[in-house]
Amino acid sequence: MVAKMDLTKFPIRGFNTAPTPPKEDDLSHPEPVGPNGNKRLADEHIANGHTHAAITRYKKAVHMSNNDPLHRTELGDAYAFAELSSKAVEQYKRAIKKDPKSAEPYFGMAEICVRYGRWQLAMAHFEKAVGLSPKNAFYKYKYANAAVQAGSISVAIEQLEAAVELLPDDPFYHFELASLYADAHRNQDAVREMESAVRLSPADDYYAARLGMLYVRVGNLEQAADMYRAALDISPAKHAYHHLLADTYYSLGFESRAEHQYKEGAHLDDYESDFLNRARKYSLGGAW
Repeated sequence: MVAKMDLTKFPIRGFNTAPTPPKEDDLSHPEPVGPNGNKRLADEHIANGHTHAAITRYKKAVHMSNNDPLHRTELGDAYAFAELSSKAVEQYKRAIKKDPKSAEPYFGMAEICVRYGRWQLAMAHFEKAVGLSPKNAFYKYKYANAAVQAGSISVAIEQLEAAVELLPDDPFYHFELASLYADAHRNQDAVREMESAVRLSPADDYYAARLGMLYVRVGNLEQAADMYRAALDISPAKHAYHHLLADTYYSLGFESRAEHQYKEGAHLDDYESDFLNRARKYSLGGAW
């Protein structure tokens, strides 16, 4: 389930930032007043990748807020950013003890489990987070990812269907659901969702190309050719699209058009060659 995505609109719980060395706090700032002032400065440190300085500030926020579970969860997130997983888990557990109805620490626990490939336990924590925050589409998406890794594709589909229902105008969730339907060989459902993704994001060449591949799967070759031409209109430098269009032209009996497209896409680099091989297998019903 891979697609382009703007992660800036989601909560900081990806844990992909490498640990940073201890950094002296920014003395140009006046000493913040109260827990919210420390939280604000900690958030700035996180945004700048200064995780150890952020930890110091979040600790102060927790202490000054009488162990507010939100501040404690944010402290757990900072530990997770610094790859101090055991300390992160400790903070999440303390936040849950303080407020068992808070979804965020369960989500943080789930992400730690994902880091170590403990998919079943991750699913359990994601399920709890989704139950406590049922209108959070991103939580459902992350739960679906863990379910796929655990081999529970029906659970994954259920979560992404719910995410699409929550955010019907977001092409990303339609794309992800289409990808899952395709993996489950529910090809007509996959086409429907990918059509929605393309409609909502018409300038995305990758979405258009993936819809073309799904059209090939279900035998709609003329529509597949339309999608490959659309993808080339958006990104004419992507030579693999010429080959996919040429394949489709051959299947339609347009040999001269096919030969022209093969010539247009003659210069494939290693990345595009790999993409083309995967695309051809996917068009025939294989996994991406």
